[in-house]
Amino acid sequence: MSTLRRKRRSRLLRGYPRAPYVRPMDIYDGKLWTEMDLEDLTAILRSGDTIEEAAHHLCRLGTVDDVRRKAEELGLKYTSRKPS
Repeated sequence: MSTLRRKRRSRLLRGYPRAPYVRPMDIYDGKLWTEMDLEDLTAILRSGDTIEEAAHHLCRLGTVDDVRRKAEELGLKYTSRKPS
């Protein structure tokens, strides 16, 4: 894309309001936990991945708080990218 086109596009888009942030949804968000999910969560966290990575692997990225609660319920230790 030429520099002139980039400038025009930039000028046109400057006046538009930004869309509000929408939390990402994943296919297992809000679903019941299966035995396999619990085994996977345990294995993922014991291997040293963060709670956010575990949520990604379990396809529960939109409900990281649920994954965190489940880990605490199971007595698993975890790290997080976000400071608490």
